[in-house]
Amino acid sequence: MRIIAGRWRGRRLFSPPGLVARPTTDRVKESMFNLLGPFSGDEHVLDLFAGSGALGLEALSRGAEQAVFVDRHPQSIAAIRRNVAALGAGGAAQVWRMDWRAVWSRLTEPVDWVFVDPPYRERLWLPVLEAAAAHAPGVGGVVCEHPREEILPDASGPFSIWKARRYGDIQVTIYVCRG
Repeated sequence: MRIIAGRWRGRRLFSPPGLVARPTTDRVKESMFNLLGPFSGDEHVLDLFAGSGALGLEALSRGAEQAVFVDRHPQSIAAIRRNVAALGAGGAAQVWRMDWRAVWSRLTEPVDWVFVDPPYRERLWLPVLEAAAAHAPGVGGVVCEHPREEILPDASGPFSIWKARRYGDIQVTIYVCRG
């Protein structure tokens, strides 16, 4: 697992041990960020169920200004902190050990992109979309990585599908706030 593009391109990332996280493959990550397009330099991103922090760190590498990494597992938090330190991203990164439901009340600034890659067995994509919708317009878009057989709705609150692509057994569905 590595950073695909940007200032940290090619840098390897540490992953939490065991089955705590299911890292996004480099191919899916590259495709996901190609769908999002270039970052302008002032984006704030939220990496929910962050695991190793790979999605938020990729965003920072590509020019995002700030990333908040959220996970509840101590091994994931340790891996994220190790990756943030190894890349020298400390000033642009906040690492929060908490359940994803508690994040929304703690956010102090709008978030341009929320990356959602939860444990598949928990099927949390729709609850996260609904929580993000409750905080719109403070959330610009939601990027969901999910198994292709998991059908997500066309819309949730002010969010509607902007782009969706399949990569083998994985699908990336990107919602934007229309309201």
